[in-house]
Amino acid sequence: MKFEPQEEEVINKAVKHWLNEGIVDEATSIKMKESIELVDNNKNVLITFAIVASVSCGLLAFGALIMDEKWIELMRRKYGISEWIVGVLFFAVSIFLVYISRKRHLKAPHLETANEAFNITIVMSIAIAFAYTGRGLGYQNGNYAIILLLAIIAYACVAVYLKSGLLWITVMIGLIGWWGAQTYFWSHGADYFLGMNYPLRYTVFGFLLLLSVLLIRQIKLLRPFRSISRGAAWLYFLTASWTLSVLGNSNNIETWSQTRQGYFWYWAVSYSLLVIAVALYGFRKKDAMLRDLGLVFLLVNIYTRYFEYFWDRTNKGLFFAILAVSFWWVAKTVEKWRKPAIIETKKDLQAGEN
Repeated sequence: MKFEPQEEEVINKAVKHWLNEGIVDEATSIKMKESIELVDNNKNVLITFAIVASVSCGLLAFGALIMDEKWIELMRRKYGISEWIVGVLFFAVSIFLVYISRKRHLKAPHLETANEAFNITIVMSIAIAFAYTGRGLGYQNGNYAIILLLAIIAYACVAVYLKSGLLWITVMIGLIGWWGAQTYFWSHGADYFLGMNYPLRYTVFGFLLLLSVLLIRQIKLLRPFRSISRGAAWLYFLTASWTLSVLGNSNNIETWSQTRQGYFWYWAVSYSLLVIAVALYGFRKKDAMLRDLGLVFLLVNIYTRYFEYFWDRTNKGLFFAILAVSFWWVAKTVEKWRKPAIIETKKDLQAGEN
């Protein structure tokens, strides 16, 4: 059997454990060790880097061409091409790129990194296509959200067709812009939408995304993206609620800057309880993602409060000295947590072989 060099130690320990437990005899253990064939990854790594470098250079060239609108506008004015035609041309380019990407995936499915890197061309091409189509439509009297939503739907369809995590990440990122643009249009540019400022709107939106993960789990075509969707939804929700804990439901920056930070204490307390609950739930359910997100945002929350309440009241030298000691303590604590985790992982691997 072929194994990577870093797996050899675990395999040998597993064979030794089976021998000590009497599961296999001496002759069998020797045969098992002799059957181990180590794979030389140096060539594979070199090939992968070369492919990624080649694709990256191609992406940079493609991106430089399509993101620089000067040549597009020059061609458009020279030949009298309307914005509609430019949009249609880039839609055709996008379809061609999707076809090429599909062929690459079927021909070399093991080159996941290079294949996903190629999909960046699809992201950029579709973006240009919808941008010029939107211009041709006049952005529906200033409602950019419609074009954004159509682009997100296109990205989602292509992501499902190509089974591309990168394109699905683009969908999740696009949803941020769409929600902001849509609520801005609905509120006619006012500071509040249904009594909510932007941080509160995005906190609610993050919560809705968390609920949508339950729906994604029930749809067979979308199940491959459940993990990405879940991670993005939690990241949105915790980031937006962190912003809410700092700004509160203030209508604008001017109002917030004139308000004492202590006035927002209930937002800060609510957020602290939230991230503690997320971290504890992650530990209890052995959910590594929630555990790590909870701990990271708990630290962000602690340092945020530290800056809020002690920046103006503490000597700057002492302030940063305390900050340095706290970071050292965090690093030391995390290192202690990692060692048992690594040992436990090796035990699980050995048990899995058994």
